[in-house]
Amino acid sequence: VKDIYCTWDAYLAARLMNENEESKGLKALHKKYVLDGKEDEFKFDALFKGITADKIPISTFYLYAAHDAIITYELYEYQKQFLYYDKTCDNEARNGMNGVSWVFFNIEMPCIKVVCDMEDNGVKFDFDYQQKLSEKYNKLLEEKTREFYKCCDVYADEIEAYKRANINHKLDTPINMGSPTQIAILLYDILQIEPPDPKSPRGTGEGILKKIDNPITQAILEYREMSKLVSTYIDKLPNCVNPKDGRIHCNFNQYGADTGRFSSSDPNLQNIPSHNKDIRKMFVASDGYLLMSSDYSQQEPKTMAQMCGDPKMIKAYQEGKDLYAEIAALSFNTSYENCLEFRPDGTTNPEGKNRRSQAKSILLGVLYGRGVPSIAEQLGTSTKKAQAIKDSVFKGFPAIPQFEEDSLDMAYEKGYVTTLWGRKRRLPDLQLDEYEFRWKDGTPPDDDLLDFASETDSEEMQEVPEELVRKYMSKLRNAYFGQKRKIFEQANKEGIWIVDNGAKIADAQRQCVNARIQGSASDMSKLAMILVGNDERLKELGFRLLIPVHDELIAECPEENVKECSERFAMLMSQAAESRLDFPIKCDVSVTKEWYGDSIYEK
Repeated sequence: VKDIYCTWDAYLAARLMNENEESKGLKALHKKYVLDGKEDEFKFDALFKGITADKIPISTFYLYAAHDAIITYELYEYQKQFLYYDKTCDNEARNGMNGVSWVFFNIEMPCIKVVCDMEDNGVKFDFDYQQKLSEKYNKLLEEKTREFYKCCDVYADEIEAYKRANINHKLDTPINMGSPTQIAILLYDILQIEPPDPKSPRGTGEGILKKIDNPITQAILEYREMSKLVSTYIDKLPNCVNPKDGRIHCNFNQYGADTGRFSSSDPNLQNIPSHNKDIRKMFVASDGYLLMSSDYSQQEPKTMAQMCGDPKMIKAYQEGKDLYAEIAALSFNTSYENCLEFRPDGTTNPEGKNRRSQAKSILLGVLYGRGVPSIAEQLGTSTKKAQAIKDSVFKGFPAIPQFEEDSLDMAYEKGYVTTLWGRKRRLPDLQLDEYEFRWKDGTPPDDDLLDFASETDSEEMQEVPEELVRKYMSKLRNAYFGQKRKIFEQANKEGIWIVDNGAKIADAQRQCVNARIQGSASDMSKLAMILVGNDERLKELGFRLLIPVHDELIAECPEENVKECSERFAMLMSQAAESRLDFPIKCDVSVTKEWYGDSIYEK
């Protein structure tokens, strides 16, 4: 079965044709596109109402089962008219689908076999090490629990006073740290702490607790982090191991995110914490093998340099320079050497490190759609200072803001943005009106539904008159948040619903650049997987891919073949990227016994 090459996957085709599809199931897609929204008469309930599948003879039931194959083929027949690639066809007539076709046939379809191989390979799990971690972290969890209750003891009198004054209080004895309700009572009712976020006056989420910065909230955060490590990873992962081979075989979804990124489940190996290296060390190389990981150096910034076409950024990469240091040098009008983290003699350069960090935060802020306040928080500075740094970077590299503007224009004009390889990310919310006006009950409040003599068109009756729309738009144009609410209430009294699409539009705007960069990075990583996973020489050497983690691929190979495998691994990954980049992209390979263990060999 592994040698059979799949030529068409209707699910992947559907995701490429519209990644925002509400229902991604086979029957729902068939109903929508093949049956034009009509119900399929060949439904289980219609054919076997009241009968369970185990009571139906196979000689009859196979006809129903075979229907899935038929509707899959019919869905394929619909999809192929959009996805079959023909260089001679009119791209505009196909709504710009040539790029999508290329991605389907050259990235997504060839990737299927590689994904199947990775799922079959799995990764070995170290039970002995897991047991040691379980003992260590459960003890730490107990310590964090005791620390929380020590903090509560300081306020024992206040807690008891609250209980006496509130007969129907919801507090356990001791307070249940896992209960948001009880934590909210402790913080806001007993300790009388001022909520840091007016929109969430009784919030107990991580962001809010960090802002409160109280010994109790610190203890809660530390407990939660420890509890998640124990329950989600350390004590759960052994249950995911296949007892037949001692390996974890997770499910990879190669179109897990709308940008085309991978996701995984049962368990989610792409979400194993990287900041805690203990967890990843439970995953080890097979006997006689070594693990090797290879990741792209500055994958997303390099993708942006290519897409925005900034000559200074491209030149920096062609010369093998650190882009963040180069951006800092031009932005802050100093030398490149003054913006490096280390001096030529190897000593730390604090001022250079700071300049480089500022430039990096600005560039990544653009990549991930973060606003200036978010960047300021990350830099630990004021919004005004962060804006000044951003202005300096944009002045030195005008192609970056131009790329932002071009991406927005593309999304507004076409309803989508594209990656380097042609994948689309559709952002329909950008084309919404800022406000929508509707009658609450579908018709004006004074409308006489029994007035059959009226010649007014029914659709016109459902629309709010232009003069009313203009009236409320003039009020909303310069209104603050609190004022808007009053305007909405006033319109509501007149029987009008005003839908504010501002948040949706802003979210779509933030996604424009990130969707292009993250989607291109995803395309690049998948092309690397295809090259690496199908390379005959690597197969001869016993090399096998195990896990993709965004810009990084994890694999293993026999110990005696480490040198050749690591060199070929890095070469093929670079080759996949350089098919669209105008400069080299380095891949760093690290060889270890366990994931994130001490490096044995580096290329």
